[in-house]
Amino acid sequence: MLNLELLRSMSGIFRSQETLNTARLQEQAFTRDRKMPFTDALCFLPDMRKSTLQTRLNAFFRHNGDKEPMSQQAFSKLRANFDHSPFEKALRVLVKKEYSGDYDLPLWAGYHLIGVDGSYIQLPRVEQLRREFGVRGAGDCPCAGISVLFDVLHGWVLDPIITGAYMNERVQCEKHIEFLCTELPDVAEKTVLLLDRGYPSLNLLKKLQDSGLKFLARCSSRFASEINTAPKGDTIVTLKNDVCVRIIKFELPSGEIETLATNLFDVPENAFPDVYALRWGVETMYFKLKQELCVEKFSGKTPNSIRQDFWASMVLLISVAVFQHEADAVIRQRQSSKPLKHDYQARTGDLIITLRDRFIFAALCGHSEICDWEMKEVIETLARSVSPKRPGRSFPGKPKPYLNFNHNLKSHL
Repeated sequence: MLNLELLRSMSGIFRSQETLNTARLQEQAFTRDRKMPFTDALCFLPDMRKSTLQTRLNAFFRHNGDKEPMSQQAFSKLRANFDHSPFEKALRVLVKKEYSGDYDLPLWAGYHLIGVDGSYIQLPRVEQLRREFGVRGAGDCPCAGISVLFDVLHGWVLDPIITGAYMNERVQCEKHIEFLCTELPDVAEKTVLLLDRGYPSLNLLKKLQDSGLKFLARCSSRFASEINTAPKGDTIVTLKNDVCVRIIKFELPSGEIETLATNLFDVPENAFPDVYALRWGVETMYFKLKQELCVEKFSGKTPNSIRQDFWASMVLLISVAVFQHEADAVIRQRQSSKPLKHDYQARTGDLIITLRDRFIFAALCGHSEICDWEMKEVIETLARSVSPKRPGRSFPGKPKPYLNFNHNLKSHL
């Protein structure tokens, strides 16, 4: 999908009367002329600026009209009149369109490599959010659990879930499996799910087998005795629930033995370590979401506003992937005749900074020629800021105090 298709699809959804009818929480909402109409409110929420809400409102009105800016209190009342469904609808429509078979998407051995992983996001410290989402551990900071079905080769979020603080990742994984099989059956037939070691269980592997999905999962030492006693190398074992799996055991550079389980029986043994390493793309996605898109810098303190911001961020992740692909294509074309040691890509951080000042204008613009020119300028700008791809790099883990850091107070792009 190209950026203009993305923007036109989003614009069509945001301007649709059906979208408004589904999203508004009161029948009389948005029936009168407002300083910020419903469509403008939807285009404003994905704004990548993470300054104060009033600063964002001032910039929005200055850039898109000569009206006096509305106050953040007025905007908070306005957004309480609709739910998160326009952003969820936009994501679902974009995903179905992208994976309809009309586009040439990156595959491995004919398969989509889809990673599943969960994480947690810190919420503003208000009692209403504590009651709605809960808290983790001994602290009093409300948290939400999130789980994402993510195409690690293409950079697209396929199925995001936001739930309570005490999320069961295996239960969310089962929901992702049902989504793939019911909403994207053609994709499910050509998918390999990449699962970290917290996911494998007898019940989950049985569900994967019954669903016809392929998987490659890292196993913990406490999972199943049949797997623990399997020798190094390539073996096939049958678990207690009659699920037949192929076990690949190999030694990591650290000396640790890595154990992978899969139902891919016709793939060479030496291919699996590199394929499983691609699951790291899910971790990279969470870094973008938390550190670069700053999802935890919420623009409201109600459960409704949290869900609005979360789903708007998911739409932004797809938008970033679309612009990244186009900018990378321009970079490859420019450097095709140069003898370079590494391949290069557009810097994601610079991409987000560039988009945050021009994304809303393009989404709101009703003139296709102006929008086309604006997006070409964005791609050219992004293609001038590059960084090398260095496969095989590793980084030391963060010290434990970092995990307790309050993301709601950190600085933002």
